[in-house]
Amino acid sequence: MNRTIIIVAPQGSGKTQHAQKLKEKLGCTRIVDEWDGQTPLRPGDLALTNLPLWELPLGSMVMTLEDALALAA
Repeated sequence: MNRTIIIVAPQGSGKTQHAQKLKEKLGCTRIVDEWDGQTPLRPGDLALTNLPLWELPLGSMVMTLEDALALAA
């Protein structure tokens, strides 16, 4: 996959716990845990964050953890 995917959910919701499964199911190449919104992301990254939606970059696929897990099921 060449698209960056950003998973947004509150701290402690299970983003890191499910990261490897989501990476494989969504076809990502790298996990960026606790992404700060400033560090550049590469195509194929799966970024996990709890940032508000308005702080996320345009052009990336943004999903809630719930939606990502439903897709990966």
